[in-house]
Amino acid sequence: MKKIIPLLFCGALILLFTNTSHAQMLRFGVSAGLTSMTAPSGYTNNVGTDGLGFGSNFNFGVQARIDAPLIPLTPIVFINYHMLRGSGNVDNYTVNTSQNILSAGVEAEFNILPLPLVKPYVSVEAALNSFGDLKADFPGFSLSQGSMTRYGGALGVGAVITVLPIVDLDASLKYNLFNLIGKSSGESSINALTLDLALIF
Repeated sequence: MKKIIPLLFCGALILLFTNTSHAQMLRFGVSAGLTSMTAPSGYTNNVGTDGLGFGSNFNFGVQARIDAPLIPLTPIVFINYHMLRGSGNVDNYTVNTSQNILSAGVEAEFNILPLPLVKPYVSVEAALNSFGDLKADFPGFSLSQGSMTRYGGALGVGAVITVLPIVDLDASLKYNLFNLIGKSSGESSINALTLDLALIF
């Protein structure tokens, strides 16, 4: 199973960027939004209560997509960067926590109602997630936990809104499972809700 997933991932990337008969079908986008951690409790709890205080944080990303007008499916390749930050007091000392997650993957948007200016959709994605060092900065010293890589996925809903003939907005809400596959023994699931807005041109 673990060997099949990287092969599928690479195959999807190759298919997305090849065999495109019309250059205008390939479009690009930039996105920004919020990443709200929902699990585990060690991520969501306040720093003062033995947590990391990762509540609502920011993310940004880039994407490439193939828009075929007669097909209700839009394949997308994306790279997203989630910046998790927390802060709180422990024994009257200020503690700052941080971790970054770099996600690279493929997504499929299934258009469910092709209206003229607004196209709602449901989406599914698969991603390779690289977790940076988990850090806690205390006055005078720091603690850190090493990086790791996990496979994840997401389910979402959204809508593509046409604002200009060649410019669209893609608003989405997704539930992300960052370490769905590849967890170590006893490792908790790391999940989040993301609310994003992408500018497509």
